[in-house]
Amino acid sequence: MLRFFLEIFTRAGFPCLFTAQTNNRSFLFCIIGRNKPFNMQASPQVSGTREQILHTAARLFSRQGYVGTSVRELAQAVGMEPASLYNHFASKEEILHALAMTCADDFLQTVTPIALGPLGTRAKLEAMIAGHAVVLCRHLNSATIFLREWQHLGDERRTHYAQLREQYEQLFREVIQQGMQSHLFREADVKFATLTVLSALNFMPQWYKPDGEKTPRELGELLARILLQGLLKSF
Repeated sequence: MLRFFLEIFTRAGFPCLFTAQTNNRSFLFCIIGRNKPFNMQASPQVSGTREQILHTAARLFSRQGYVGTSVRELAQAVGMEPASLYNHFASKEEILHALAMTCADDFLQTVTPIALGPLGTRAKLEAMIAGHAVVLCRHLNSATIFLREWQHLGDERRTHYAQLREQYEQLFREVIQQGMQSHLFREADVKFATLTVLSALNFMPQWYKPDGEKTPRELGELLARILLQGLLKSF
């Protein structure tokens, strides 16, 4: 498992690593020099041709799916000839992979330090839920890629990405398991409880409005309080 986290953080540009221990397993952490993740949603002013291609691809893949978007259509939307697009990416799949990994990087970089940090179980899960919500809102155009379109990746990339998703979900499972073992949370199927929490969060792109009254952080904290009510024991 360490090599998956090492790959994620190395891709993100962290030059300094330390090892954290949890449940008798070691995790690599990166602590300085982080590059800010590429934001697919925050601003229409995308600089650089490669970033422009990614930004446009995220929008088209979200609207009509990966399979339903042709290279020609993507190139036209960017304002270049299809052949020119291959100067920046070897294939349409490589674009999908870049978008998928951008999402994975951001989720892992946001949630892993919380999951392995010193917070108590309840505060930790609340912060993880809020962090997940913030990342989702930061990548609204790429949400369908993280949730569904990644399955169109080639075998090797798809397998690797599925493993990263599994590592991410395991962070939530372990914290929920800790809450049950400490009798903070009611007894339930840990895997099902985790899927319930993540499924509720992953529906956010269907209703979230960037110009709404609440910020992504405020919505995440509100969702955390609501979801925790279903897990907490009544005393």
